[in-house]
Amino acid sequence: MIQYRQTRNLPTDIFDSMLLGSSNFKVNVYQQNNSYTITAELPGFNKEEINIEYDNNILTISAEHSDKETTNNEQHYLIRERNTKKQSRQFIFKHIDTANINATMEDGILAVKLPMKQSKTQITID
Repeated sequence: MIQYRQTRNLPTDIFDSMLLGSSNFKVNVYQQNNSYTITAELPGFNKEEINIEYDNNILTISAEHSDKETTNNEQHYLIRERNTKKQSRQFIFKHIDTANINATMEDGILAVKLPMKQSKTQITID
């Protein structure tokens, strides 16, 4: 079973989500053969705006738009729903072959593949 932990950097993320209605991106996590795969919906992000880290059994995926607001004095938002804040999700995976983790991005879908380490080794007797 994969342990899941959605992080909130208290107190700011709680207040941001209550006041701004922001939400984190959606993911699917599945196991196939000897690896785990996470697919994350990140439409509108390019790969330079996405950071993936694996440290102490925790996989962190974060994405942040570089907010390029115009300084046009005539432009005033009436509705602004596009999220420009940092979004982050964390997952706990144990026994991962860190040297072979890979990620791809296609059509706004990030796929991260985490191969499992071989837990058993057959030892022959000489």
